[in-house]
Amino acid sequence: MNVFTFDPNMTGNLPFPTGLLWRSAKDPCFGLYGTDAKEEAGYYRLTASERDLIRPVNDGEAWFGEHSSGICVRFETDSSAINVRVKLREKFGMTNMTQIGQCGMDLYVFDERAGEFVLHEVARYEFDATEYEVPLSHFLNSPRSPRKYILYLPLYMAVESLEIGLDGDAFVRPLPFEKGIRVGIYGTSIVHGCAASRPGLAPAARLSRALGAEVLNFGFSGVAFMEREMGEILGKRRLGCLIVDTEPNAGVDERLRDNCAPFLDRFFKFDPTAKVVLYSRVPFALDFYDGYRARMAEYYRDFLRKTAADYRKKGYAVRFADGFKLFRGNIGEYSTDGIHPNDVGMLMLARSYRREIAKFGGELK
Repeated sequence: MNVFTFDPNMTGNLPFPTGLLWRSAKDPCFGLYGTDAKEEAGYYRLTASERDLIRPVNDGEAWFGEHSSGICVRFETDSSAINVRVKLREKFGMTNMTQIGQCGMDLYVFDERAGEFVLHEVARYEFDATEYEVPLSHFLNSPRSPRKYILYLPLYMAVESLEIGLDGDAFVRPLPFEKGIRVGIYGTSIVHGCAASRPGLAPAARLSRALGAEVLNFGFSGVAFMEREMGEILGKRRLGCLIVDTEPNAGVDERLRDNCAPFLDRFFKFDPTAKVVLYSRVPFALDFYDGYRARMAEYYRDFLRKTAADYRKKGYAVRFADGFKLFRGNIGEYSTDGIHPNDVGMLMLARSYRREIAKFGGELK
């Protein structure tokens, strides 16, 4: 016996429709966002040339650049069925994430009553599988009607292939964003999406829905060290705004202090008009007992605040945001493991990102 013996709702099993027309998610009939590496074989965040540029100084960022975190497919269709076929590079294997978050997907549909995109279904599959096909639509018995969807790809996994199956006679077209700006978030495992319970709850996905704009996720778990090469990669990305939230990685030693200015200088060399927000980290449960970490956090709050002021004097649009003030009270309740925010913590972080972007006013359109 197992939990499914007594609670079949846990399986999430939906009927498998027949007669579907399968297309790659890169087919022009869909809209693929959150990546500029669309010519790559898989669904990667960094292109091959970008990975080659960063690999000699940070092999971790090159490797994580092949994870699909933040990538989404936006489309409108009248299909009653929506299935996905996915091929993953590896098996599910993280201790502080759900399988849906690390390797699964979630599908959002625009709800006219709510006036926003809402969760429709999540992709659940066998634990040991590296390939899966799952149905995601609850509209099989509903009248055919055009609906708008967002499909979010896995957070901590390289997706080798993704196909979407729709009714053979259904129409499908890309669903562009309401706003033309592109926002980038460069950061650590928190930005990467650890430990969001599913992809649509990670900060980049939440922020994108809130802004109605494309948000590119440059979270690199454990290795966001602000090298000047990464500044060049991000500077070439045509970002209206870049959020830099790297202190949990670069701020554990002198790298944040040493790398910050060269990183920003290289970024602004390619895009001097972009807006930048420098974030200090959110509080961790270990701040209650790790005095060294707490002192480093205090030091880097002052450092980042001063750095932002120095760059404003140079004529650049740089702001400082104090992430340490984000959680109040028993701060451990906002995290999954004492460091990585849970879904509530990620909601607060995404809302904070949006507030800081709004402080730039009407300049971001």
